[in-house]
Amino acid sequence: MSYEHVFQPLKIGPLTAKNRIEVSPAEPFLCTRDGLVTDEFIAFTASMARGGAGIVTVGDSPVTQEYADANHYVVNLADPFVVHGLFKLTDAIHRWGAIASIELNLRIEKFPADMTVEEIRGIIGAFTSSAERCKKAGFDMIMLHGGHGHTVAQFYSPLMNKRTDEYGCQTFENRCRFANELLDSVRAVIGPEMAIEWRMSGDELTDGGVGVEDAVRFAKAIQNKIDLVHISAGNMYSPQSMKYTIQSTYLPLATNVRFAQRFKQELSIPVTSVGSFNLDLAEEAIADGKADMIAMIRQFVADPDCVNKAKAGRGDEIRPCIRCCICTGDDPHGCPKPLRCTVNPVIGRHPLFDRIEPCVPGKKVVVVGGGAGGMEAARRAAERGCRVVLFEKSGRLGGTLIPAGSNALKGDVKRYAEWSVRMTERTPGIDIRLNTEATRERILAEAPDALIIAVGSDPLVPEIPGIHGKNVALAQDVDMGLPVGEKVVLIGAGLTGTETAVALAEAGHSVTVIDMLPLNVIDSRGAASRSLVGVLRGRAQEAGVKVITGLKASEITEDSVRAVGDDGAEVTLGCDSVVLSMGVVPRSGTVRELEGCCDEVYVIGDCKNRAGNITSAVREGFYAAMNL
Repeated sequence: MSYEHVFQPLKIGPLTAKNRIEVSPAEPFLCTRDGLVTDEFIAFTASMARGGAGIVTVGDSPVTQEYADANHYVVNLADPFVVHGLFKLTDAIHRWGAIASIELNLRIEKFPADMTVEEIRGIIGAFTSSAERCKKAGFDMIMLHGGHGHTVAQFYSPLMNKRTDEYGCQTFENRCRFANELLDSVRAVIGPEMAIEWRMSGDELTDGGVGVEDAVRFAKAIQNKIDLVHISAGNMYSPQSMKYTIQSTYLPLATNVRFAQRFKQELSIPVTSVGSFNLDLAEEAIADGKADMIAMIRQFVADPDCVNKAKAGRGDEIRPCIRCCICTGDDPHGCPKPLRCTVNPVIGRHPLFDRIEPCVPGKKVVVVGGGAGGMEAARRAAERGCRVVLFEKSGRLGGTLIPAGSNALKGDVKRYAEWSVRMTERTPGIDIRLNTEATRERILAEAPDALIIAVGSDPLVPEIPGIHGKNVALAQDVDMGLPVGEKVVLIGAGLTGTETAVALAEAGHSVTVIDMLPLNVIDSRGAASRSLVGVLRGRAQEAGVKVITGLKASEITEDSVRAVGDDGAEVTLGCDSVVLSMGVVPRSGTVRELEGCCDEVYVIGDCKNRAGNITSAVREGFYAAMNL
């Protein structure tokens, strides 16, 4: 794809961005506990500036000590000494010609009606002092977070602001008063040389909340005081709407661009759209006039060099984000952890792997298995200069990524699988041998210095009467197109089984899922993000998937599944087809057979006597290659 629109400069008040791509604000939790800047945080941020972004925005930075005390490991703008580290941070951003921006935010327990006027003015003062520190630290722009139901956004919302004075919602002027006073105060300390970006929800997607027309009206009222408006969606006090704020793989890509388009039709200032964009979709949105700037963070997490690759005509080399939500964390404020990424094992581990050291010259490595972990290990080992032989017993690379990406819900995984195969085939130094089983004799014949075993697992098929019948299929085979009957019983309510169930239900099948364990136990044992699982469970309910827990399948007949409940009662569920998603069995026998082939052996992924996922497979493949 040609990215001619993405690489047009954009005037933003007193500034000019070199292109139309902004790193959107996020919380990588790489600062100190008290919110001071670390070398890790600088390296993380600088990687995106180095990768070509036009604007790099530091995320969710508390403007009060109270908020900072409840939100650790992010930039604490209430501490005047934070300027020291932020100055080094902006210096690192500016080195690569990017605009340095930072998001100022506040979230407190009180709603507007619970605040005194003095407290309201104190909030404005906190934002103002923080903005002044940002100016001293060398930032070019500040982003004021007025969306997602946070404190600033609440003043404009009749749903959340029940005040009856001049800061209430009785008149439009009063609804906008807090924002206007905040903007006037901030502008007074930062001056005309810095730009202001206002972040807001284009639609809170909440009953009684601020809808798109009312949001546009507000933006028009303040546009003469800001330089860029950043359009997101959702309200954090409405959990159902938050899935549109951070979209998982189960939602369409760029689903919020429709809101930005509405603002662009009405405003005279540039409009930013955010939410599940990649570079191709960014180009389309800008070319179609739906937005002026596209903000993204997870694409940068997956591949910090994405903009430079696009500019160089290497768009097909951009590592895609699979929107698994691992990077966003399950409990970011209660138990924050440093950012990690499923597909990019380097990001967040700065500066440990900023420079990949070459391996011993001439070192030969055999990798057994061409799945996610094996391909990652092979690529990384070859990048270090190793001579790599990759054995794959099937006729294609991909392993379990192939069926995983075949499910109708998993387009992101399919794109990643295609990228991983493409880049493995392109990487110099890898001798790929398909349709070749890695026997002990074949490996010994290669005389490797190191062996990486990534042979994966097999689906668990317990010995239940009737389980080998013609009406029984594996979930992975169904995902790849194996036809099933109209009425389906699916055994196994984990993530994979539920994905298959949803895809079938949305295609018109009647689906009942059974499992021995309660859903909360199943979900707590899985490695997937809780937010991701929550969205999937909701989609299953919307699709009409019936879930029955506390049932253990005891027999499968031609037209039913017989099961026993926790209370010992027998249940018969009529069906045309039975689909199995009951877990996996590591190929430990293959591991035992191959382990002694050389002195340096690494076992990675599902074959390590436990069920893994893409995250663990890629991480372990990377570590194996780094440890060679």
